[in-house]
Amino acid sequence: MKKTFKKIINKVIMCVLWLLPKTIAHKLLYYKRVHKKLNLKNPKDFNEKLQYLILYKHGEKEKECSDKYLVRENLKELGYEDLLPKLYGAYKTFDEINISELPEKFVLKTNNGSGTAFICLDKNNFDFNKCKKMLNKNLKRNFAKESLEYHYMNIKPLIICEEYIDDGNGKNPLDYKIHCFNGNPECILVCSERANGLKRDYYDLNWEYLNYTKEEYRNINSHKKPLNLEEMIKIARELSKGFPFVRVDLYNVNGKIYFGELTFTPNAGINKNLKQEALDYFGNLIEI
Repeated sequence: MKKTFKKIINKVIMCVLWLLPKTIAHKLLYYKRVHKKLNLKNPKDFNEKLQYLILYKHGEKEKECSDKYLVRENLKELGYEDLLPKLYGAYKTFDEINISELPEKFVLKTNNGSGTAFICLDKNNFDFNKCKKMLNKNLKRNFAKESLEYHYMNIKPLIICEEYIDDGNGKNPLDYKIHCFNGNPECILVCSERANGLKRDYYDLNWEYLNYTKEEYRNINSHKKPLNLEEMIKIARELSKGFPFVRVDLYNVNGKIYFGELTFTPNAGINKNLKQEALDYFGNLIEI
């Protein structure tokens, strides 16, 4: 009951913020989340500069690359089609999906926001009714309004069904999120333990651990250097060209590299899991 009430209050707050002038809305949201004033005249740290980019720099290219369906065309044009998970179909509604034609394992998600993926590991025991209800709801959501991330505006909503990337361990594969600044890869965030509370660990390009994450968000175990790390860095460099900041999200399963997505505003541009030293360092790397 408490969580439901909190969600309702947050939804009401975002609806009110959506009606305000953008700069005022972002200042209020920023103060609500980190209890600091947002400096847009002279932004310095990572969060402030991401807010600046959201308000004044992001445009059509960021929108196209945030669309989880259209971004596939972008990778094809750049010669990276082999990184894309197999696409089983794209649908305007859930009812268009022919379930009998799908493999035993797959991923269903919408293309118009974040956090909308449903993973099926066993088609015979998958709750399709729940999935249908949530995906059709997500098709109608305005993710720009929910988080003040305007590059999600006007994305033509679709449900897409993709290959499930299986590492053979019965768990979601590690996410390798390469932080790129002005086309230059700087460091790699490894996301793990999604089922038990997401953990975040940073490494430099030589796979030395970086003490960027607050203690409560770190994994107690170190991660092995992935195979073909140099190739992953090269891919990130190519995909990040032309952007002041973008996070290139990849998977690497036994040396096979897969594309995940391009992320322009991690945590809606308000990262609370990073230490202030890391926020300052990343902020210095963004040229605006």
